[in-house]
Amino acid sequence: MERSEPSSRMINASMERSESSSRVSAPYTGKRTLYGDKYVDVMKSYYDYVKSRIRIGVEGYSTSLKPIDLYRALESLFKTCGEVHNIQIRRDPVTNALQRSCIVILRGEGAGDKALQLNGSDIGGSKIVVTSLPSELSELSTGLSTDVLAARSVAHNRRKRSEGISVTGYDTSLTKDDLKNALTNHFSTCGEITDVFVLNSRALVYFYGLGSNNRAVQLSGTDLGGCTLVVKALPYPKPKGSAWTRLRYRFRSATLSTITGWAHQM
Repeated sequence: MERSEPSSRMINASMERSESSSRVSAPYTGKRTLYGDKYVDVMKSYYDYVKSRIRIGVEGYSTSLKPIDLYRALESLFKTCGEVHNIQIRRDPVTNALQRSCIVILRGEGAGDKALQLNGSDIGGSKIVVTSLPSELSELSTGLSTDVLAARSVAHNRRKRSEGISVTGYDTSLTKDDLKNALTNHFSTCGEITDVFVLNSRALVYFYGLGSNNRAVQLSGTDLGGCTLVVKALPYPKPKGSAWTRLRYRFRSATLSTITGWAHQM
């Protein structure tokens, strides 16, 4: 499949810069990381799967029952409604006794309505109370289709994983819209641009994709409308999350330091 003419011109321009300066790396080829174009399909499958799980709350049974006996009784009762996907029986963390409620997860058309009709059924000599529970994901209650939810999730994830550059030296007489368009075109061969912000004294451009920031920084000193751009990488935000997230941050920082060292040696 051939590229469109504008896209070809931008990539050719980037290749010309590569020939004139040893600092500029290969142009962006359009390939994406993190599952690529299949990422939306993966997320849609996930939302479809979660949406198919019907959560039913059950309480009113005797907490003196053995967990295995309660499990078997619930499975036998609700299998008439559809596929019993899972039964979540919880214990009190202090007394180790059964908690007063549990969750039955069903799958199948009409399984939820059939399950509600079992309200008042007998388990171990007690009448149970059956209720419908909301989905595990609050997004599914918005009424949006799983296609839309998947696209929104991917867009949010890409923005969250984006890395940015600071750009100065451009013509400050340009309007914000004109400057955004000019910067977008200038850095389009570096990677997938997720956001462009024009501030009072500088512009910020964010990219998604491995190596995008490194390619963009190497365009520092290039010409844009008769002005010489100064491009610097924005520091990667220090995470406040889990130990794994902090470890990934240290690894990324070390990798960027190595890349910077290589660039200085060239």
